[in-house]
Amino acid sequence: MDIDRDVHRDAASAFGATSVTDGALLPFEARSSLLTPDGPPRAALEADADAWLSPGLPVLVRGAARILPLAWRGDPHGGGGSAVTEEEIAAFATRVQDAGMYWAGPWRVLPLTGNRSDSVGSYTAALRGCGATEVDCWTYSESTGLALVRAGATDDGTMSLALHIVPAGWVSDARAGRPVRGIDLRWSWSDVVALYGARESGAGSGADSLEEHDDEGHT
Repeated sequence: MDIDRDVHRDAASAFGATSVTDGALLPFEARSSLLTPDGPPRAALEADADAWLSPGLPVLVRGAARILPLAWRGDPHGGGGSAVTEEEIAAFATRVQDAGMYWAGPWRVLPLTGNRSDSVGSYTAALRGCGATEVDCWTYSESTGLALVRAGATDDGTMSLALHIVPAGWVSDARAGRPVRGIDLRWSWSDVVALYGARESGAGSGADSLEEHDDEGHT
């Protein structure tokens, strides 16, 4: 990770309007909060609407899926300069994998091919529909699964990295159930930028930080 660059990678640069084309990586403090042995922030497991888990960590809620956007490559040919490199995204993905070892043991690769007729198949079909290219997963608890999702491609400016918090039956063969209809995992960095804009202008409940309502102080 480029520490010198992190000095300038604050919330405004990570979530400002230019980040849609220039690319973005979560600020250092937000990345660090995801790499502790304690697991994902408790508020992320309970979020029921798009919000901020901390000033630098957004969550997007898509039905039963909670999505933590981690990085966005942006358009390498856009002329605005790149705010994040593929190497930085890959390095952060590796660190999330390592943290996941503390949370839930070794990760498993979730196959994106095939045509399963159960809840795992419903999730993988939705992942394919949103351009996922590689997915590592964990069974975090009896009811909760985690998935580190790489999606998109560098050439067309759609490469992204996100952590999904989903029902365990979406990633675990042992807990798989009936097919799930209507799983929608679509999101873009523009959603994050809009959420940041709402917070900065003080508009709407989505601008609130869930960190403020966590009585135990977890972030």
